Amino acid sequence: MPDSACFELMDVNALQDPCSGRIVHLYALVARCLACETVFKAEEGAGLISTSSARLLRCPSGCGQQAFTGAALRRWRAVVGPAVSPMATALQD
Repeated sequence: MPDSACFELMDVNALQDPCSGRIVHLYALVARCLACETVFKAEEGAGLISTSSARLLRCPSGCGQQAFTGAALRRWRAVVGPAVSPMATALQD
């Protein structure tokens, strides 16, 4: 299913392998839906679905979903300072 929404990632809570940076376990994502402005925490089975190739994030308000690859989540870094473009943090591959 194609992406039908866009999210600004605000936090990525994951266990990463210190050598490779590979995500071993994704605990939760905190995101803001750019359509309805809802800020939410998604966990496996509650707004977050893990597949073999990506993590699927779904808006709790029903706006849609967006897939994030493991590579995009590994590259994510918290933005410190003034607000930036939502696309700077909503990484996609």
